[in-house]
This record gives sequence, structure tokens and C-alpha cells, in this order.
Amino acid sequence: MSKSDDDILKTRGRTQAHYDKYPYRFDQRAIVAEKMENRLMGAAILELPSHGATIFDVGCGACRVAEMVRSAGKGSVISFDISLQTLRDATTHNPSPVLNADNMHLPIRSDAADLVISNGVIMITPDARASFGELARVTKPGGTLVVSVYDRRSWYYPVYRFGGPVVRWLRDVIGDGRLRWTVFPLFHIALLAVLAILLRKPVWVPFEISWNQFHDQFTTPHCTFHTVEEILSWGESEGLHCEENRSEAAKQLISFHFRKAPVKITRTRACR
Repeated sequence: MSKSDDDILKTRGRTQAHYDKYPYRFDQRAIVAEKMENRLMGAAILELPSHGATIFDVGCGACRVAEMVRSAGKGSVISFDISLQTLRDATTHNPSPVLNADNMHLPIRSDAADLVISNGVIMITPDARASFGELARVTKPGGTLVVSVYDRRSWYYPVYRFGGPVVRWLRDVIGDGRLRWTVFPLFHIALLAVLAILLRKPVWVPFEISWNQFHDQFTTPHCTFHTVEEILSWGESEGLHCEENRSEAAKQLISFHFRKAPVKITRTRACR
């Protein structure tokens, strides 16, 4: 095994352990509704036919996509996540199928889904480019891929770039227990303020959910940031046409709505 493969496995293991310890549970009803009304993923779900569509949610976390699809009455969802604990938590309210899988090697045949959604996930995998290629692989010709990544030009980049190391150092020095009563309350207040502005009404987030979100934002083992131009170039190389891209999640993410090129039917003259 090459060193690069060994590094990928180690990063994958650290990421899995992180989200097993801090499972993603950010699934408040108002947040799900906002995603349906204002996000590219919501528009992509609503444009699906009423029956028969297959949707993959890759890096599903709290299975919000499955809830959105159920509420819209659109197709069936398979939700994928690397963290078993996250999936266990999600299955308490999500009746759709879930699968523990690595998004760099999805155990699914090519061209399988009408719609593939991956919201804020590929940049925390060991290789965002390889993860993107895997999402494109399982999207049907003529199908849709909606993918969101951290924006290299956003306000969040310097926050993570300089704040993340400080939070991780403090966790190592004082432990999670003291971190929970020192730095975390500031994050919790900021989160509630941002949600109130974004949703135009106050929304309460339980402390445990906010705590896991805090670790998702500052202590995840690996994270990369990307530009619009970079993701567009990836899409072009995978045979995807970008129909729309926009800043979302308080300008923290860039989201892309790609369409995969349909299969071309070549007509030939009959043999004589």
C-alpha cells in the first residue's frame, strides 16, 4: 500500500471516529423548511416527477434530504454516511433506507440515481476531487447532481483557518468538559443569532445538537475550501453542465446544480 493510500485510510478513520463521537443532528423543522424553500437542493427535489425517482443523499447526517423528499411526495431516498452513530441517531425518525459507506467508494452501480445530493460533505473527506467524481459516477445520464462545498472566499475561511487550531488546542489542553463551559457558549449564542437572521424568526437548538455542530465547524479532522472556478472545472471534466451556482448557508457554502450529459444515441445506416 502506498503512503498516499495509507494517509487516506488514516484520515477516513479519524473522520469516522469524529462523527461517531459528535454525530450530526442539525435537523430542526424550520431549518429543513428553509432548505426546501431557498436552497438549490430544494428546487432540485421539487422538479422531480411525483413517482419513480431515485434520490441519493451522500453524507446524509440527520437525513434532512429524506425528510424533504417525503414532505414533497417525490420518489425514494437512500441515505449514505460514514458514521454509524450518525445513522443510528437518524433512524429514530427516518424510515428510509440508510447505508454506512465511504463517499469515495460508494457500493452502488454507475448511473443509478435521478438526483444525487451531497451538502457540505466532500470537503471533509480525504480527497474532495475523488469524492466529487464518485458523485458524478452514480448520477444517471440526464440526471441531477447538487453538491455544496465550503467557499474559499467566504467569511468562514479565516474563522476556520485561525479559529479551528485554537479550539483544537484548547480541547487537547482543557478537555471537552471545560471547553463546553468556556468557548462553546459563545458559539451557541452566535448560532442562534445567525439562524434567527437567516430564518427571520427565533429558533431554539438544543445544547447537545449545537455542541455537535460546534465540533463539525471547528474540530473536524480534515477540511478543504474551494472556489467556484475549481468546482466548475471538476464538473466539466466529469461531463456535467452547471445550470446554477450560488452562495448558501449565510454565504458559508457554494452550491452547484449540475446536469449530467444524456447518453448520445448514434444512428448508423443499416447494412446492405
